[in-house]
Amino acid sequence: MKIIDLPALRAMASFDLVFGAVRDALIAHASGQTQTPPPMHLVFPDVDGDCHVKAGYMSGARHFAVKIASGFYRNAELGLPNNNGLVMVVDATNGVPAAILADQGWLTAWRTAAAGALITHALTPPEVSDIAVMGTGLQARLQVVWLRELRPLSSVRVWGRRPAEVARLCRELTEDGISASPGDISGVPCVITATAATTPLAPASAFSSALHVTALGTDLPGKGELPSELFASASIIATDDHEQCLHHGDFGNAVRAGIVAQDADVSVGSVLRDGVRHRSGLSIADLTGIGAADAAVATALLS
Repeated sequence: MKIIDLPALRAMASFDLVFGAVRDALIAHASGQTQTPPPMHLVFPDVDGDCHVKAGYMSGARHFAVKIASGFYRNAELGLPNNNGLVMVVDATNGVPAAILADQGWLTAWRTAAAGALITHALTPPEVSDIAVMGTGLQARLQVVWLRELRPLSSVRVWGRRPAEVARLCRELTEDGISASPGDISGVPCVITATAATTPLAPASAFSSALHVTALGTDLPGKGELPSELFASASIIATDDHEQCLHHGDFGNAVRAGIVAQDADVSVGSVLRDGVRHRSGLSIADLTGIGAADAAVATALLS
């Protein structure tokens, strides 16, 4: 069995490969052509850590995959990355393990970045080039960098609770050739949230200028980035997995608050497949991550 380390995976991966695999997986998932069992979650509150175990398979694919991804949010104090993990890739015709992708959590980061960028681009009006990102971690940076691959960005406003981290991310994005500055989300038409928050990042009124919001951080029960009231003004709510987003997404938080009905969403995959014919008002995308996307990226890397 092969073990493929991160440098080799970086050499094998590309924006086009990951975008294509993730888009195919989301569309297949919307069409019922995937197997994605409920994820397993482990939480380590004493050290501010969590771990996800997800599995997935896309019908007709050569492989299925089981992914472990951890986030330990004090690791920077230890000189370690916050995110880590690996992916076990298994032959779907005979059950023989094909490879371990020792990705240190990067495949999860890339497929999350791709999924977010794809739906943000699909639901944000084409003339919009100014965005805001709430969060200062790796995924906040990747969301901006990957979205730039799909549309031009004029400016990025960075919001975070720690000014030093906001300044750092602005510097990093500037080094990536993206104009970034600190600030709140007022007046910005497209907002992306990528945090580990357990309470809303801002009141609904703060999003009054937003035409689109993509929320990525509510990947465990107990988390929440968006105020539930915001969903009341949404004309489109897109979820990557209906049941997962009901269980632990921001959409589910809004359903439990009585703001929207539990069938008020459409699938991200259907939006990517069919587009949006009548675009008006606010759109919200709630992404909790699907194992089929992990499997699709892994299969594409081994092809």
